[in-house]
Amino acid sequence: MFQNSLEQCRFALLPALAGCRRVLIVGEGDGRFVAELVRRYPGMNVDCLEGSPAMIERARARIPQQAAVTFHHADAIGWNYPTGEYDAVVTCFFLDCFQETTLTDWVPHVRSALRPGGCWAVAEFCEGESGGRRWRSRFWLGIMYAFFRSLANLEARRLPNWKRLLKATGSRVQDEGTMRGGLLEWSIWR
Repeated sequence: MFQNSLEQCRFALLPALAGCRRVLIVGEGDGRFVAELVRRYPGMNVDCLEGSPAMIERARARIPQQAAVTFHHADAIGWNYPTGEYDAVVTCFFLDCFQETTLTDWVPHVRSALRPGGCWAVAEFCEGESGGRRWRSRFWLGIMYAFFRSLANLEARRLPNWKRLLKATGSRVQDEGTMRGGLLEWSIWR
């Protein structure tokens, strides 16, 4: 359905990470994002949280041997986040998996893992702009949520208002963009 739009949305975050020394990626998946990240910025140290051992193995296979990437097989919601350790946190198509009540408790823990001036880079689904595009986005999101609820026991039934939760931590959007008629969005928060 999305062809390579999900990857393009993820990769739109990469320029904002150029000056980072240490990055945390939450819910990396199959490793395409982290592989491109360390290819572009080889001196970076990256921690990846991933709940699926199979995805960790797929991701490891993509990573250059000399890259400084550490994988943590962990439940990202329950992980003990260090304080002030990272220049950036990255979540790509992760926040949409949870109900807002879960994220309300979780977002401040992740935000506290950032160093002062650090950024939270987000690639995510969205409901699109107003009018016909919004209707189309809601239609496709409804189908996707129904499918993933049955396939993966997904907690969420609709998109949470994660932007409100980031704003509640004092974060503000520094840069953002949309793709696929507003169904996909990327943003950099500081």
